[in-house]
Amino acid sequence: MRNESVRRSLLGCSALAVVMLATSLALADGVAPSEATPAQKKQALDHFTAGKTAAEAKTFDKAITELRASLDSVNSPNARLVLARALRDSGKPGDAWAEFGRVAEDATKLAATESRYSQTADAAIAERTELEAKLAFVTVTIVHAPADTTLKVGGRSIPAEQWAAPILAQAGTVDVVLSDASGKELARQTVAATAGQKTPVTLDALPPPVAPPPPSPDDKPDFSHPPPPPPEQPSGRAKLRPYAYVAGGLGVAGLAVFTIFGVMSNSDFNDLKSNCTNGSCPAGKAGEISDGKTFQTVANVGLGVGIVGVAAGATLFVLSLGGKSPDAPSSTGLVVTPGFIGVRGTL
Repeated sequence: MRNESVRRSLLGCSALAVVMLATSLALADGVAPSEATPAQKKQALDHFTAGKTAAEAKTFDKAITELRASLDSVNSPNARLVLARALRDSGKPGDAWAEFGRVAEDATKLAATESRYSQTADAAIAERTELEAKLAFVTVTIVHAPADTTLKVGGRSIPAEQWAAPILAQAGTVDVVLSDASGKELARQTVAATAGQKTPVTLDALPPPVAPPPPSPDDKPDFSHPPPPPPEQPSGRAKLRPYAYVAGGLGVAGLAVFTIFGVMSNSDFNDLKSNCTNGSCPAGKAGEISDGKTFQTVANVGLGVGIVGVAAGATLFVLSLGGKSPDAPSSTGLVVTPGFIGVRGTL
């Protein structure tokens, strides 16, 4: 059972890789052993006996010819096993590897009804595996292949059903070429195949993208449309503008306070003037006199703040428009204290 499992596993990996290295390597068309007539069996046996005798005598050319004649009559895995060994011993490892694969495939099928072929399949698998260490293979990956694409490895055409399996190649430099149905070459890769190894090859049927040509020395830049100027960056002086707005706003507020409380103070003054004689006012007017004084004080403060704020805002706004170099450091700032509203610092 274990040999059967190993045999089926190996056959599943290698069945598609059974290829022929030479066009002279013709597959036998003999009938299956179970279907052969007595005459066919006798003819096959006579050639088989002659071929085996020649192989033992190391007369390999005669052995190969006789064994192929035997297979033309009856397609016997046992006769093909002897043929594979003769090819191997005569210095044709590639042909032998292909025949060992054919033996393993045919013998495994026949073993389902005739157990005696199990030993033939096991021997073919073992000897084929041993032979692989002396052979080189390429594993080809093909992408974007159109219909009717052809593949050649070392000048030998490979059927499409065998592309997925390792492909036998001559050790050394090997050309792997992909062509379309008309024979136009689509992709090519040259690799160094090494005995005992499987060299990967990837062929892409689509041509690589074409890079744009480098600019010619005669090409001149086009100045008909000059690039736009870079956006203007705010200068250091522009930083004064917010202070100008704040100072101006304070000035306007101060003037508004002066106007409101000045009107109120003036109204109280006119009322007291009409009710007071010779500097003497009725006792009921004391509160009005106090309010008038307060209104006058607030109006005076508002006027001062308004004048200083407007003046400071105007000064800062003018400075933000021009003056020293934009790169010059500025330490100017708005200062508001109980006794001062204005600008201090250097520009």
